[in-house]
Amino acid sequence: MREKKVYVCSILSMRYFILHIILLALTLSACSNKYQKALKNPDNKVKLEMADAYYKKKDFVRAISLYEQIEEVYSATPFAEKILYNSAQCNFGLKMYALAGFQFKTYFENFPSGSNAEESLYMNAYCAYLESFDAELDQTDTYKAIETFRIFINVYPDSKYINECNTYLDELRAKLSFKAYRTAKLYFNMGEYKSAIVTLKNISREFPEMVQKEEVDFLIVKSHYLLAQNSVAEKQIERYRNTLTAFEELNEQYTEASKFMKEAKEIALKSQLALKKLENKS
Repeated sequence: MREKKVYVCSILSMRYFILHIILLALTLSACSNKYQKALKNPDNKVKLEMADAYYKKKDFVRAISLYEQIEEVYSATPFAEKILYNSAQCNFGLKMYALAGFQFKTYFENFPSGSNAEESLYMNAYCAYLESFDAELDQTDTYKAIETFRIFINVYPDSKYINECNTYLDELRAKLSFKAYRTAKLYFNMGEYKSAIVTLKNISREFPEMVQKEEVDFLIVKSHYLLAQNSVAEKQIERYRNTLTAFEELNEQYTEASKFMKEAKEIALKSQLALKKLENKS
């Protein structure tokens, strides 16, 4: 008897499941038909109403396709502002960040006093941030994002988004500094010490907040030393002196606790001895 009840319950459950699937299919079909009718409807007011309805439901694919059909028609009307902003949000929701950023920027330029002007300028920068590649890849979008965040901060210095902007700026600058650091290390490892020195000095000056700052400053000293070691005799005196100057600058910035100080001091001592021998010969 119990087995029969279980069997009946299983059948009923399956029937409810099938009925649910059928109802869902009918609902989707009805929605699809409604959407297709809206696309073909010559009444732009109906398209706008449907686009807004889909936008509120976060059905961005359908919303954006309808907005695109009517944006020119409403371009010189009070509805243009809303259509442009909603279109930008749709593309952002669809992860079309480059297009969304362009639309947010266009909104700000066309409606600088609009209710969404501040948010749009911020979103323009945020979209550029999301388009920025990893440090190993091209950093064109990283520079673009940094510039757009700085523009936003200048326009809205008291904005509620300022903290977020500064956080993203730190991340973007960290990408640039790490890429430059890798380039400098590559020069160093290849024995291209002159190029390494120039690159390392630029990094140290441009990114004083970088994680690898201490190592970068030490590598400047070591690059000078190795360059002097591998130079012809007539250039060694000047280059050992440059090494000692670089060490003095390092020694002024860091304490004995620095993990690079021991080796740096050894380099300074070797440079002094080498310089003394060279000066005695001359």
